[in-house]
Amino acid sequence: MTVLDDHMTEILLSPAQVLAAVADIERRSALLALAVRRLETSGEYATGGAVSINAWLREHARMTTQRAGELVSNGRFLDTYPAFAQAAVAGTLSGSQIDIARRLNRHKYATALAAHQTELVDLLATADITVTAKLVDHWRKCADAVADDDPAPGLEPVCELMFGRTLDNELHGALNLHDAAATEFEKAINNAITHGGDDETRSLAERQGDALFDIAAFFNKNHDGNGTPRHHPSVSLSADISTVTTNLPEGVNDDTQQPMSPACTATYLCDCKIHVILREADTNPAKFGVSTYSVPRSLFRKIAARDGGCRFPGCNRPVRFTDAHHIHHWQHGGPTEYHNLLLLCSRHHHYVHQQRLIVKLEPNGTAHFTWHHGQHRHTKPRGAPPTRPAQPSSSG
Repeated sequence: MTVLDDHMTEILLSPAQVLAAVADIERRSALLALAVRRLETSGEYATGGAVSINAWLREHARMTTQRAGELVSNGRFLDTYPAFAQAAVAGTLSGSQIDIARRLNRHKYATALAAHQTELVDLLATADITVTAKLVDHWRKCADAVADDDPAPGLEPVCELMFGRTLDNELHGALNLHDAAATEFEKAINNAITHGGDDETRSLAERQGDALFDIAAFFNKNHDGNGTPRHHPSVSLSADISTVTTNLPEGVNDDTQQPMSPACTATYLCDCKIHVILREADTNPAKFGVSTYSVPRSLFRKIAARDGGCRFPGCNRPVRFTDAHHIHHWQHGGPTEYHNLLLLCSRHHHYVHQQRLIVKLEPNGTAHFTWHHGQHRHTKPRGAPPTRPAQPSSSG
């Protein structure tokens, strides 16, 4: 017996029934947003000690930061512009149309939008989602043109990024960029995106997500300058020394207090700046040690000369994208030596630890990667391996 079997009488059988249900949910969502706005303005949510309506929703409605923020923003927009509120509650405008129109919720547009909200709602009422976006963008440009005639200094274009952790610790968010920023973002993604050739299994969306991962990792490594990257990402984590030498090192991100997976913790321990802090039983710091790099700069340069970039099969990331990976893991006593290290870009470094791939490095620099299901691949070094200078022959 499945959940569907249990609810057969409630299953929507026709397309018309599904559409009617969606419309009803969106109307109720608009009413919910307005109710949240009323709760926010009354301050009733604070009786339990919540510092904001967003915090109250996260705690009591078990919402993510992103979902709570969207609900609060919708309520504020609908409360400010009654024509949009009436259209949303009546089902004249969909929830997605309200999301698009909410882009106009800026101080610079407030007077014009208040005066012309009814006309704009009438235009959007018969538009599909694509036309809605175009109409809202056209209205914004017209409003900008009027604002530009004002002798008062104009405001800089607004970029928005809202994100938060989900209950399963993934990061979800929404991005809204003006034209110039959108162009730069698209260019960066297109420059960073990779394709694995015949072995590629990722969708375009997955490849774009991986490109964003690489861009973030690249900035973290290189924000202080160029050249061989030794500017490690500023990710401060705490780990119990008793777990570091196990297969499940337990780390906590000091900035967010979020637990980090053992694989993620092990990846950062591979190539990082280590600062030992001894703590008393009550967790108060007792003694600070000297900061040291797990892989010294001189050794990293030697590895970079051999590998020439990420050694993962099919990856062509250059040296500046990479970390030094301990083949025999550092926390298990693996030596920080030339023949126990190879370069991996941040994405593939995390992947190797997450999948617990078996990596072997031959004396000639060939790297072997073996998955637990038996798949095996290997790569050759892109740089020339360092060789021992020939010894002069002795005479006499």
